[in-house]
Amino acid sequence: MRTTLLLCVLLLASCAPDARVEPPPPLDAAMLADATRAANALGGDLIAMLTGELKRGGPDAAIAICADSAQARTRQHQEAGLAVRRVGTRVRNPENAPDSFERVVLDAFEASLAAGQLPADTVVMQALAGGGTRLRYLRPVRVQEGCLACHGAPENIPPSVRAVLAARYPEDRATGYAVGDLRGAVSVVVDRKK
Repeated sequence: MRTTLLLCVLLLASCAPDARVEPPPPLDAAMLADATRAANALGGDLIAMLTGELKRGGPDAAIAICADSAQARTRQHQEAGLAVRRVGTRVRNPENAPDSFERVVLDAFEASLAAGQLPADTVVMQALAGGGTRLRYLRPVRVQEGCLACHGAPENIPPSVRAVLAARYPEDRATGYAVGDLRGAVSVVVDRKK
């Protein structure tokens, strides 16, 4: 797996220009393994759930699974000291809106794609106030052919799917994607206290 270790020195310096910026802690292999395991488990679980429902009931049924089950399934992958969630470049569900850190990483993923490069998983280590460390891990999620029935160009989304989306997500912004576009990321936070 390609992993990029980002140093947040510039990001932190821009937030507190007068503060002395400490270098981030060294990469913790056990924390990274926990984050990777959580991202793999969530990704596999959601893909299996969605592809199964697409085969059984088509896109209309898959929307119901996303709306009613995906957030709950995501929470099942969390544990003490580890939080995992999905974030989108354009959100359908407000719970999937990226925080400011995730937005910066999503922008970097999009810049990689625009430059003709595949975005790499991103890992950042941070020191926590009062001791301990935090690992932030983001894995890019790209649009695949099967995603287009619900996330493609609005004019290509079947009318029944558009109706369900409009009813469930009146503020939906998660359409207009093409195969290969960045859809978002799996975001994992692992905290270790000293």
